[in-house]
Amino acid sequence: MRAVVVEDEILIREGLCKLMRRMFPDIVIDGVAGNGQEGLQHIVENQPDLVITDIKMPVMDGLEMLRKVQEAGLFPKVVVLTAYSEFAYARQAVKLGVCDYIIKPVVVPEFVQTIRKIQNLYEQEQKRTPETMGSLEHIVTGLLYGVSVLDQKMEGFLDKKYQIRKDTPFIELLVYMGDCFEAGREKKRQEMCRILEQKDVRYCLVDMEYDRAVLALLYGYSSRQEIERWYQNQILFQKRDKQGCHISYGMVEVTGVRAVREGYQTLLPYMDWSIVLGDDVLISYPRIADVQTEICIYPVELENRIKAAVCTGEIEKIRGITEQFHAYFLNGRMYVPKEIKESYVRFQWAVLNIAKEVGGIEYRKIDQKRQLECIMGAKTEEELKKSFDGLFSQMGAPGKSAEAVSLAVKKTQGMIHEFYADGITLSEIADRLHLTQEYLGSQFHKEVGENFSAYIRNYRLSKAKELLIGTRLKQYEIAEKIGYADAKYFARVFKECVGMSPAEYRKSNR
Repeated sequence: MRAVVVEDEILIREGLCKLMRRMFPDIVIDGVAGNGQEGLQHIVENQPDLVITDIKMPVMDGLEMLRKVQEAGLFPKVVVLTAYSEFAYARQAVKLGVCDYIIKPVVVPEFVQTIRKIQNLYEQEQKRTPETMGSLEHIVTGLLYGVSVLDQKMEGFLDKKYQIRKDTPFIELLVYMGDCFEAGREKKRQEMCRILEQKDVRYCLVDMEYDRAVLALLYGYSSRQEIERWYQNQILFQKRDKQGCHISYGMVEVTGVRAVREGYQTLLPYMDWSIVLGDDVLISYPRIADVQTEICIYPVELENRIKAAVCTGEIEKIRGITEQFHAYFLNGRMYVPKEIKESYVRFQWAVLNIAKEVGGIEYRKIDQKRQLECIMGAKTEEELKKSFDGLFSQMGAPGKSAEAVSLAVKKTQGMIHEFYADGITLSEIADRLHLTQEYLGSQFHKEVGENFSAYIRNYRLSKAKELLIGTRLKQYEIAEKIGYADAKYFARVFKECVGMSPAEYRKSNR
C-alpha cells in the first residue's frame, strides 16, 4: 500500500509518519502535506491507496479536499483525524470514502489497530477483484469498494454479457444487519434470492462487510414505484418471521453502473432514519429527504436527575432515568437522527464525567472511541439502546482494585468513610486498632498510594462534589456536612485541589 498524510500540525504529522514507518514498513508514504490544497496535489499526483487526513486545516479543509479527490475520479481508503467537537463532520465524510476515524489526541494502540484494519480490508478487496473480468458480483463489488475503474473495455463487457448499458437504470436495495451480519448474512442472502426470484428482474448481491450490510442491485425492471410497493410488503412479511435481529431496509435508484457507488454512499447515511421510523419502514431516497421534522429539545432535566443518581450510586434509579431518556427520543417524535445521536453522546458523556468525578466508574476500562462509534454508527433503535451497555458494565465498580490491602488498612478506610464528617484523626483510628500512629500511617501510605491526610481530604471533596451536583445545599451547609467548620477554608481547599471554586464547579456540571 501507498499512503499520503495530510495534517496541519507539524508535530502530529511527523509523529504519524514515524509511527507508520516503524509499525508498517510495507506501507510507503508517498507524500505529506500541511493543508488540504497541498494534500489534494499529492493525492492526484501519487494516487495513493490510503489517505490519513485532519478535518480542520487552513487553505482547504479535509472534507473539501476529499470531495475534490472524488471529483478527480480517485477513491483511496481514508482515515480521518478528528476531535470530539468535530465528530459530526467525521460522520459526514462517510460519503467521501472515509473508512475510519481516529480521535485526537492520537492513542498509538488505537492508531495501529485502525491501520491494520484498513490493511486487512485492502487485502480482502484485492483478492475479491479478479485479474480478468468475471461475475457481475465481482465487478460491482470492485466498483463499490473503489478498487476497480469502469473503463471502456469493462463497459463493453457488461453490455455484451449482461445487457447493461451506460443508461441502464438500477435499484439498490440495502439490507442493514448490524451485529447480526456475520452470523446471519448467508441466510439473508438466500432469503433475498428467494424473494427477488419472484419478480421478473435481474440482480446480483454484494456483501458490504465494513458496513455490515447486504446490497441487492436490481436491473431490467419495469417500474420503480411497483418495486418499491412490492418490497415494502416483503419487509412487513419478513419482520413477522424475524427473531431478535433488528434489520433495516433502504432503497435508491440510479442511472448507469457508474453511479452505483455514489448511490450507495448517498443512501447509507439516510439509513439512520430507521431509528425514528422503525425497522419495518423502507428508507427510500430521495423521498426520505423530504420528511418533515420537529425541533429537537434536549432533556436537561433528565440529565440533571441522572447526575444526582450517579452521585448517590443508585444504579436502578440510573437505569430508570435512562429508560425515560430512551422513551423521550424513541417514541415516534420526528427528530433528525443526527440530533438524536448527538443528544445520546451528550447524555452519556455527562454520566461518564460525573461518575469519574465521584469515583463511581472504572474510567480507564471505558473505550471512549468505541462508545462514540456505538452511538454515531447506530442505525436502529436497538443499537442506540445498546450503546449504554458498555457504560453500565463499569458503573458502581470500586475505585481501588489494584492490590489487596491489609485488614488494618481496610478498617482505617471504613472508619474514614463513616466518620469523615466528624474530623476523625489518624491517631484516633490507631488507638482503636491498637496500633502505633507511625506504623498505621506508613502502612496506609504504602498500600493505598497516598497518606492519610490526603486520602481523607480527597474523600471529603468527593462527597462535596456529590452534594454540589446532586443537591441545592448552600456552600456553608456542604462544608459542615463533610467536616469543615469554616466554609471559607473549605472553599480554598476545594479550589486548590479541583481548580475551580465550589460555585464554579456546581455551575459547570448543571
